[in-house]
Amino acid sequence: MLQTKLKFLKNAIYKMKRSYGLPVSLHKIDQHTVDPETGEKTTVLGVIHINKAIILRAREFRSFVYDLAYISANKDFTAGGFFDPEDRRAFIDKRDLNGYVPTLDDYLIFQNEKWDIIEIQEFENDIAFGFLLRKIRGADIVRIERTHTALNLTQESSSITKNLLDRDVTSSLTLIQNLKEVP
Repeated sequence: MLQTKLKFLKNAIYKMKRSYGLPVSLHKIDQHTVDPETGEKTTVLGVIHINKAIILRAREFRSFVYDLAYISANKDFTAGGFFDPEDRRAFIDKRDLNGYVPTLDDYLIFQNEKWDIIEIQEFENDIAFGFLLRKIRGADIVRIERTHTALNLTQESSSITKNLLDRDVTSSLTLIQNLKEVP
C-alpha cells in the first residue's frame, strides 16, 4: 500500500515538472568566514542549476506591520507601514539536488528575480522538497553561471601532384569557438 502511494507521488511530481517546470538556480552558501583582525567578511557562494522545478503562481497580499514601540510597550499607536509581499510555492525533486539539503539561508533565482526561502518542507521517503518563497524586491542578484566552451579545429589539406618534383599544396586551418550558457 505504501509503495503504491509513493509511486503515485513520484508520478505526480514527474507530471508537474513536465507541465509547470521552470529553470531555477538554487544559490547556497558554501563557506562563510570572518577575519577577526580586519572584520572582513568573506562568503563563497555555490549554485545548483535545476532544469525543471515546479513553480506555482504567486500570491500577492497587503500586509501591515506595527512600529516596535507600539508592540513592546503597548503605548498609543506611533507608526506602522503597509507593504505588499509576494509569495510562491515551489517543489524541487531531490534527485535534482545531487544530495544537497537546502537551508533557510539559501535563495532561488528564476525569471531574473531573487526569492528568499521562508519555509522548507521535506516529503516522505526522500522524494522532494517543498518551499515557501518570498520575492525580494529591488535586491541585488548575484548570479553564478556555467558556460560551456567548445573549440572546433578543422584542418583541410589538398595537394595536386603533377610530377615527383612539382607539388601544389593548399592548406587551411579554421578555428570556431562556440560559447553557450548551460542552464
